[in-house]
Amino acid sequence: MLVQGASGAGKSWTLRRLIEQTAGRVQQIIVDPEGEFRSISEAYGHFHVEAHKLDIAALAVLAARVRAHRISVLLDMSELDREGQLQAIAAFFEALVNAPRAHWHACLVFVDEAHLFAPFGGQSSAATSVRRSAIGAVVDLMSRGRKRGLAGVLATQRLARLAKSVASEMHNFLVGMNTLDLDIRRAAETIGWDASKAFDRLPMLEPGDFVAVGPAFSRSPVVLRVGGVVTHHRGADLNSLMDATVVDDTLRDENALLPGLKAVRAFIRDPAFPVAGRLLAELRTLQPDRASIADIAPGLSISPTEAAAAITLLDQFGALEFMGDGDGRAIRIEKGMHQ
Repeated sequence: MLVQGASGAGKSWTLRRLIEQTAGRVQQIIVDPEGEFRSISEAYGHFHVEAHKLDIAALAVLAARVRAHRISVLLDMSELDREGQLQAIAAFFEALVNAPRAHWHACLVFVDEAHLFAPFGGQSSAATSVRRSAIGAVVDLMSRGRKRGLAGVLATQRLARLAKSVASEMHNFLVGMNTLDLDIRRAAETIGWDASKAFDRLPMLEPGDFVAVGPAFSRSPVVLRVGGVVTHHRGADLNSLMDATVVDDTLRDENALLPGLKAVRAFIRDPAFPVAGRLLAELRTLQPDRASIADIAPGLSISPTEAAAAITLLDQFGALEFMGDGDGRAIRIEKGMHQ
C-alpha cells in the first residue's frame, strides 16, 4: 500500500495508526528515516536498532535473524546521511527478501518517507550505483517480497519524487491532501479521478482524510478518515511541552489559511527563496532546453551550497524536472509550469 499526501496531510499519523492496530497480531518492521517512531518501540516492545552503529554486513545479518525469529523491529536511520540510508536499505531489504523459504512468515514492512530510499530520476545526491541498488531493493520488497510474506506499506509526500518502478507495484492507495498542480494531476491518475474533480477536492481534504482505492478498500475511490493514535511522534511530544495558551496572532493567521496559501507562504519564507527565484528566471530563458546542475553555481555566481538549496526548494514544490545521472545531471522547468 502507498500512503501519499502533502506535508500535514497525516501520512505518518496513518502509519502510526496502522502499526498500533496491528501490533502483536503480525510481525512488524518499521523503517524510520527521521527518528519519529521511537515511541512505538517503547510502547510495544519493538527491538530498536540504530542503523548507524551497524555496517552493511551486520544489517544483512540483522534482517536474516529478524525473519528467522519473527522479531518486530524499529530500524532507526536518523543518524545516517542520505547515501548511508540508501546503502543500508539495499542491504537490509535484500536480506529480507532472500531469506530461506522456511522463514517466509507474514510481516508488515512500514517505510516512512519512501522517496528517500527510492528516489525518482536524478533526485538524489548519492552515486548512481547506490541509488539504483536501493531502488531495486525497494522494488523487490514490493514485488518478490509479496510472495514471501512481506507486505510493504510505504508513505511519501509526493508521487513525483518516488521511483515509478516502485509506485507501479502498489495495489492499494491512500491519497490525502495535495496542493501542488503536478501532485494533484498524478494523484488523480492514481485513484482514477478526472482532473477537475481532483483539483476541486484534494486541496480541501482535512488532515487525516484520505481517498482510498484498491482491493483492500474499494474498487472505486472512497473517502475515509483515519482514527486516533495512542503514541505520538517527536514533533507532537515537543508540542505538548509548550504552553498551549501562548499562540501569537501570526500563528493564528497561518492556521486559518487555505492549504494552498500555506504552501505559498512556506515557499516565500524559505531562506533559499531569493536564489530559487533567480534560478527559475534563468531556466525560463532556456526553456525547453535544460541546464546542467554543475553549471548552476558558477552561472549565477553563487556557492554550490546555495545552488543545492535552491534546487531542493524548487523540487519540493514540483517546479523541476530532472534528467540524466551523475555529473551529467540536468534540470529544466517541469512541464505544465512554463506559464
